[in-house]
Formats: sequence, C-alpha cells, structure tokens
Amino acid sequence: MILEGRESPLIGTVEAALIRKYRPIWNTLIDGFGNHDPGSGRYEQARSGWDICHPGREWAEKCKGVVKSKKILLASIQKFMDQLVDK
Repeated sequence: MILEGRESPLIGTVEAALIRKYRPIWNTLIDGFGNHDPGSGRYEQARSGWDICHPGREWAEKCKGVVKSKKILLASIQKFMDQLVDK
C-alpha cells in the first residue's frame, strides 16, 4: 500500500491496524528488526533477538550486554509458527 500526499497522515494508523491484525513476528516476538547502529555510547546494551537469530550487522557485534539464548529464541519462534498453523 502506498500512501502519499494528503493520505500520508494515515500511514501510522494503517500500520498499527495491520500489526494488530496480523501480528508479524518482528513486531510481537523478536525485537530489533528495524534497529540502527546505536552509536558508541550505547554498545553496553545487549544485541537484539533479531541480531541473535540473523547475525551479520557489524555494529550489532559490538554490543556487549547479556544476550538471550539463540536456542530459546528459535524455540519460541517455532512455537509462534506452530500456533499460526493451528488457527
């Protein structure tokens, strides 16, 4: 869906409605999909669930905080997906 010009104020409302209806995994279970480099002053925080499951963003590797177990995150993703199939 493309909203431009006079319709652009609707973007937030439409996005929120779609997230509420479809509950995408990156908005409900695994955080960090849209993250950007937090900058050198915040590398003490943990890597996001997204970066644990999808390594490759160089800046995320600099984050030194305690991270969640990849095994636990993948198990929670499997459970989430199984619930979708059951519906």
